[in-house]
Amino acid sequence: MEEVKKVAVIKVSGDIVSNGDKWIYDWFNMDATCPKDVESILEKAEPEEEIEVFINSGGGSVFAGSEIYSKLRARQNVVVKVESMAGSAASIIAMAGRCLISPVAMIMIHNVSMYGASGDYHDMQKNAEILKQMNAALATAYTEKTGKSKEEILKMMDRETWLTANQCLEMGFVDEIIRNQDIRSYTNNFAGMWLTDEIREKAKKQKAEKEATEEILNDLDLYGI
Repeated sequence: MEEVKKVAVIKVSGDIVSNGDKWIYDWFNMDATCPKDVESILEKAEPEEEIEVFINSGGGSVFAGSEIYSKLRARQNVVVKVESMAGSAASIIAMAGRCLISPVAMIMIHNVSMYGASGDYHDMQKNAEILKQMNAALATAYTEKTGKSKEEILKMMDRETWLTANQCLEMGFVDEIIRNQDIRSYTNNFAGMWLTDEIREKAKKQKAEKEATEEILNDLDLYGI
């Protein structure tokens, strides 16, 4: 009897978010992926177990994406399958192992963005330098996967490059196009919420109100009302 291969499945769907922000997406019942989601599955997987990563994400936090990439890179048997979109931070994750892509899927790479920056022109100049350094750091993931020079990759990031499956294969961003295969699909809506401080505060307020209501109802039950 043929031995059944053990496979651990990781879903990278919705926004790529920090561990601290994941509860907000859970609260709104929206798809999102944080480093802890990936870490918890990797910790349970046996050393010889294959890790299948299904990506359907437009991106999100560059730091969370980089952390997930690093965790996956530490494993030797990672297979990534891009089913719809691997954009921005999700495209970094797609570089973490052998990568397959659906014929209708895309990969998008671009420069790192910074939201909510404030300060005088010295601060803005410093932020610009930080963003350039972050671009250079992330470009390493693409250069290692494709074999292209860092200069070429940085130019592609600078003009926000969208790649079809065929272009991804030609340029080395993926290893294979998925054809005539019945693969498990974990496609989800990856329309991002892109958290703001206003949304965070609204979520916290709603959560506090719900917990207060539940506490009152529990008290009523206690007294038989």
